[in-house]
Amino acid sequence: MLSEGEGLQTGPDSYFLDDGATTSSTRSTGEPPHVQDVGQPSRRDPTTPPRGRERDADRERTQDLMSHLVDATPEERRAIRDEVVTLHLWLATSAARRYGPRSEYDDLVQVARGGLVEAFDRYDPAQTTYGYFAWVTMSGLLRRYLRDHGWSVRPPRSVQEAANVLRGATPDLAQEIGRVPTSADLADHLGWTVQHVEDARSAELGLHSTSLDSLVGDAWVPEHPPEWHLVETRVLLDRALQTLTDAERDLLRMRFADELTQSQIGAVVGVTQMQVSRLLSRLMVKLRGLIGELDEDPDQLAAASS
Repeated sequence: MLSEGEGLQTGPDSYFLDDGATTSSTRSTGEPPHVQDVGQPSRRDPTTPPRGRERDADRERTQDLMSHLVDATPEERRAIRDEVVTLHLWLATSAARRYGPRSEYDDLVQVARGGLVEAFDRYDPAQTTYGYFAWVTMSGLLRRYLRDHGWSVRPPRSVQEAANVLRGATPDLAQEIGRVPTSADLADHLGWTVQHVEDARSAELGLHSTSLDSLVGDAWVPEHPPEWHLVETRVLLDRALQTLTDAERDLLRMRFADELTQSQIGAVVGVTQMQVSRLLSRLMVKLRGLIGELDEDPDQLAAASS
């Protein structure tokens, strides 16, 4: 055992965070850490991925902390867990961005951070690094969350799983081939049929829904699209036309479909232009009455549309 103060490592290369108050209670590498030696806040933003030396330092720090878990007290273990999880919060942020849309980003971050804690409790240093094991754990939790809670319209589980696989494979393949992959590209990459890929893509449309009260560009989604009124008008007009005589339908066809003038219609029918004008006026009044009656009778309108 080193004597007090002999051969102590201080600064960032030590397993502990030296806050400038090194005393006889501060221990050298290889001895269990005190609770006050761990859980100290990092100087960098924990949600930002570390770069270069920062990443190497975080990896070494994690290994040092994990090596003292066997002999740590419950209080020391909690402190070690808090610091290890904090060092890897950036990994949870990356996983949430990879596996889910922005609309569910906050929920996915919480799921991923829970995966960091679960990975810590199950981690075996003899198997792999904590970072890799945490990523695998978070990926599984995020897929399960999206499968169980992320669907507005829930397709069969096999289709959900295929959609999740497709969601993860698409960015990897895009980076590999340098463009947005087509359905055929994804089918070759995954060993699926093109139809299987199309089904998985279609299933993703049920993952999220948009409220009718939401904005589309700078305008609200209308209560009824304009096309709906055209459909209703055509149903009413078709129903009304069925009640007319053949001569009345021929008159309407010549005036509005063939676009003949009243004089030309008169020449075809054998009457004057004035008589054609009166016939069309009476016919318009009749149609308005028929359409008004149908519009007020939902049963007749439903029958006309069936």
